[in-house]
Amino acid sequence: MIKVDLKLVIRIIMMEKAEVNPKDKIQKLIQAELQKWEDYDRKNEGLRARQVARFQPLRSLLDELTASIEPEYIKAIILDDRATIEVSHENNNSSMKWTIEPNYKIQGRQQEYWRLNLWQDKVSLEEAPGFKVKEKQGDDGERALEFGTADEVIQCLAQEMAKRVAFYRYTKKQCGK
Repeated sequence: MIKVDLKLVIRIIMMEKAEVNPKDKIQKLIQAELQKWEDYDRKNEGLRARQVARFQPLRSLLDELTASIEPEYIKAIILDDRATIEVSHENNNSSMKWTIEPNYKIQGRQQEYWRLNLWQDKVSLEEAPGFKVKEKQGDDGERALEFGTADEVIQCLAQEMAKRVAFYRYTKKQCGK
């Protein structure tokens, strides 16, 4: 007769039941990571709403400014909380591009693995007064500008756009002769 340790058999059976199959295990891990991203979004949700509200007066002014220039010279993508505007001409490679958004400060940064060989930064943002504008001329590097008011942003953009559109019209006229 074979002697069986009943306590050992019960312990083995309980361990087998306690083990989670791989599918359940990965789903739990995915759910935990998803929860981290949702917590991050909730944390920054209020900031985004405030940034959208801060951008609205400038957005209206940008809509008016870009509508006043012929479409052949301007490309504008104006979203709820930021805008990208490019002034260029097909026969001229001296384009100017601006990315405009309400100003903010980065309070902290945490890197999270995102996907194979890439990392996604999770940043803690805080509102800052005014607006930031990234200006890029042609293939040159970017220049960061900050303005205190929406009117200051519009004044700067209008002056630069006027110079460029005038130049594009002039060169178009010269080529037409």
